[in-house]
Amino acid sequence: MQEFLIFVGSLVALYFGAKAITDSAVHFAKVLGVSEFVIGATVVAFGTALPEFSTSMTAMLVDGGKPEIVAGNVLGSILANIGLALGSAAIFYGIYIDRKILELDLSFFLATILALYIVFLDFIVTWIEGIFLIAIYLSFIRHEILERKKSGEKGTERLRPGSVALFLAGMATLAVGAKYMVEAIGEISITLGISEAVVAVILLAVGTSLPEVSTAVVAAKNGRGEIAMGDIIGANTFNALIILGASSMVGDVAASEPFVSATVPVVVLVSLLLGFMVLGNRITRFEGSMLLAIYFLEMMAILTIL
Repeated sequence: MQEFLIFVGSLVALYFGAKAITDSAVHFAKVLGVSEFVIGATVVAFGTALPEFSTSMTAMLVDGGKPEIVAGNVLGSILANIGLALGSAAIFYGIYIDRKILELDLSFFLATILALYIVFLDFIVTWIEGIFLIAIYLSFIRHEILERKKSGEKGTERLRPGSVALFLAGMATLAVGAKYMVEAIGEISITLGISEAVVAVILLAVGTSLPEVSTAVVAAKNGRGEIAMGDIIGANTFNALIILGASSMVGDVAASEPFVSATVPVVVLVSLLLGFMVLGNRITRFEGSMLLAIYFLEMMAILTIL
């Protein structure tokens, strides 16, 4: 019973942490004179992806390394970010997106997914491929900053110390909430008799993706579609490039052929679908339902393989 109470408490912490980050991110965007999308794709995305990073690095450092957990966490988190986070946010509130995102950033995200597909062709990610992935991410961040600077926008507000404190408090709340969420999911998995493989591929990925889910839903509710989209794109590129790349520096990230064959093509599919959906500058409730349905169908398919 205690693990279920911790689960609920963690959900509350994740919600308020995401709200604090979203509110402060809007202020930062005005201070820096850059779009909310840039804030979402960099600062917010990095903060909400930290649970995946810490979990994956820990998995590679304990018991001689558990690369299956890393692969399951990374691929599962990407699926959850698109299917569960964007899907849920669109179902409840709909997501409106700036055309500039389509022109400058979505294509880069799709290139990231292509790189992910390529490195998993032989079912193992080596340190050389990891360097390649990290280099792509650094290029992505440089691209974001330079492109937005070209607009010549200037800050319209002065930095408020209270907003910095709010952002840091939100980050801390997200970190604590995600930590106890993962622990609670682990305890629940033991209680229900779920195998470690299922926890790694499905439950662990969902647990570490809850910050993105919370941030996307809260941002969409407040009419901040750029933050929601920027957070998801930024978090997914961080997952695919930095987390997978950094983990491969510790040891080769190997995954079984059945797992890769069942997950990577679906990751590519939902990414392409997302690209088509936002051509109309919005993700509708119906499209959100489609993303969510694909996500749950994929989870059911993985369960049958494992």
